[in-house]
Amino acid sequence: MIRLFWLAIVTSTFLMAAIGVFWVQRSFVAVTVNGLSMSPAFETGDRVLIRRGSRGLRKGRVVVVVRPDIETGWGSKPLEDRDVDANRWYIKRAVALSGESFPEQMKKDGVVPDGHIVVIGDNLRSVDSKQHGPCPTHQVLGVVVRRLTRSTAA
Repeated sequence: MIRLFWLAIVTSTFLMAAIGVFWVQRSFVAVTVNGLSMSPAFETGDRVLIRRGSRGLRKGRVVVVVRPDIETGWGSKPLEDRDVDANRWYIKRAVALSGESFPEQMKKDGVVPDGHIVVIGDNLRSVDSKQHGPCPTHQVLGVVVRRLTRSTAA
């Protein structure tokens, strides 16, 4: 009887651990920064932890979004494949949310449409919403939670 009790405890502990690992892998992902668009906040080689999806998205937060097509811009369909290695990503700062006025850098009047955000890199030469317009929120891979490692390149 005692042996069966401990077997049940061990089995349920492993099951809970497996569910926890599965949840973490589906909810968070580490991304390596490539490029200078967010310099000086993030540099090439920095690793950041992101929470998948747009939960926690606020003005001023750093987000990872799918890289827009050079000719057609942001995709109009929701991402089917959120595999980090399957898509090309941009890391940018959310500077305006749906319903807010377009920022000065956009040189555009009006407000950001529903279901969109304006993303702009910290570096003045960043390619972002200034060139491609507002980004649909369904193109957001996730919101940066924290830096994991700092690039060692000088």
